[in-house]
Amino acid sequence: MRSRGAVPRPAAARRVRLLLRRLALPVLPLLVLASVLTAPTAATAADSKYGNARYHQWSWVTTHNSFANSWMHAPLPPNQSRSIKEQLDDGVRGLMLDTYDPKGTGPVELCHGGTSLCFEEFKSALLTIVNFLQKNPQEVVTVFLENYASQETLSKTITDMLDAKKAGGLLFNPNKYGINSNNWPRLRDMVSDGQRLVMFQDSWSDISVGSGTLMKTWTHTVETKYSYGQDAPSGCEPRGESKQLNQNPMSGTSGLTPLFTMNQFSSDNIDPEGASKVVNGARLKSRIEKECKDAAWRNPNFVAVNYYQNSDKSGHTPLSVVADLNRDNYVFEPDPAVWIVNGSKQYVSTYGNNRCMVRGDEFPDGTGGLVTQRACATPLPSSHQWSVTKPPYDNKGFFWIKASNGSCLTVPYNNGTPPGNDTQLFWWPCETKWFSGSQLWNVMPINIDTAGDTRGYYFINQWTGKCLTLDRGTSTAKAGKVTQAACPAR
Repeated sequence: MRSRGAVPRPAAARRVRLLLRRLALPVLPLLVLASVLTAPTAATAADSKYGNARYHQWSWVTTHNSFANSWMHAPLPPNQSRSIKEQLDDGVRGLMLDTYDPKGTGPVELCHGGTSLCFEEFKSALLTIVNFLQKNPQEVVTVFLENYASQETLSKTITDMLDAKKAGGLLFNPNKYGINSNNWPRLRDMVSDGQRLVMFQDSWSDISVGSGTLMKTWTHTVETKYSYGQDAPSGCEPRGESKQLNQNPMSGTSGLTPLFTMNQFSSDNIDPEGASKVVNGARLKSRIEKECKDAAWRNPNFVAVNYYQNSDKSGHTPLSVVADLNRDNYVFEPDPAVWIVNGSKQYVSTYGNNRCMVRGDEFPDGTGGLVTQRACATPLPSSHQWSVTKPPYDNKGFFWIKASNGSCLTVPYNNGTPPGNDTQLFWWPCETKWFSGSQLWNVMPINIDTAGDTRGYYFINQWTGKCLTLDRGTSTAKAGKVTQAACPAR
């Protein structure tokens, strides 16, 4: 690869503090409950894998000089030790390739630092990528070309390969989605449409190749610097060709969020393998969390590394770090168990049409009552208000959800047997003398919109492991039920 050349986000911090105040929570426990759904189609699998997330909201492990995986040009050290096929099979989804045309008439080759240091023909690597995508119809692969070949030769190589594999529709076409104004599409839509090979090049403006497009790298992405001498990567500054990392929308567009590539390597290091055992673990995780998130105002999309399988002894690897990012990146669809907590302390369902959780009528004996759902009201009755508070005893990370009259959201005791799905919840006097799991809830903050501006929540009962849920069957009634049921899947 040739030499490639932080601002805090106070508004984001204020939004987080505001949500914490709305919930009246000193700390939100960040436990992750995830289930994997086996689905019969690629589109359904993509729904489960990505949720509602858009392309610019997901993260992928990316390999620097993906093709330079042997010592065939010693003493020039390789940047990887596994083939492109092995990389893809292991979970790598971003590839950095350097394309040259040593003879001037083809074939296009993958070379490292010049035409005398070539590893394989580009069409061979492209065939590997296309074969992988055809065998894995829910996956998306992104290729970054540092290009030195002619437009004609490069375009013909790609077109011929895609046509030979009957995969012409695989190459992403940004015009199909109007990305400059509409932003990147949802990943599940890319899967459904078969637009799963995304390619960038740094030589020209966007060029049409078959039914797809080779997009210009620097009008669609931002990227950190890559040169740190023999030191570990640090800070989070843009390379010379890149816009500022927090640029949004991309200049020249009205709505395109640039993709963010974070280089976790130094191209100057004479021992990439040794360095990878230092920078690919805890330092990678820390740099994302403490430096690059603040600089770009979001997670990196492409985490570029040498020797992606290597790490320190911290237990963190590039693949595990990116998996953690995607647990945060996942965007939930509207669900009966997902709620918005607004500034008026209303619990608004993301599933029903303007439906709020309400403290219903009192039981005849005056001990409590049923929790119901009604149309969210303005002006706001006190029966529509709830707050999350910490019990006076050891709550073990769980919280009360209290009505405005001081009572607690409660799963019926049911003679000590945890009740099942669709059990209507009570409001009931809070138990203050001992730990009562039927009144304790784990608060799970999640993303619920593709702009990343709105946080939702689901609430898991400590006793039953089920979630606070709007009852679907009564969601159009004047006074429907609020129940417990299965938590939202992802």
